[in-house]
Amino acid sequence: MTIKKPSQPNGQQPNQVDIERVINAGSPPTQADEKDDTSKEVRFQMAIPDQLCKLIDNARSLTKTSRRAWLLTAAIEKLEREGRL
Repeated sequence: MTIKKPSQPNGQQPNQVDIERVINAGSPPTQADEKDDTSKEVRFQMAIPDQLCKLIDNARSLTKTSRRAWLLTAAIEKLEREGRL
């Protein structure tokens, strides 16, 4: 099967003005694009002892949350108790 280039109407090639119009046709940036107020995440790996992991898994099994969510909730609760958050 031969692949052919699509033909232009009347055999004309697009001029530079038409090409620029297509390139610049995108919408202008919004205020949300210019301003990013979301907090950044810090990612890291953490190793915990096997016994502690089992205790965490047992505690979170009642709520069916992920380890990550459970640990974040626990950290927030502790910081709130200490008055740091």
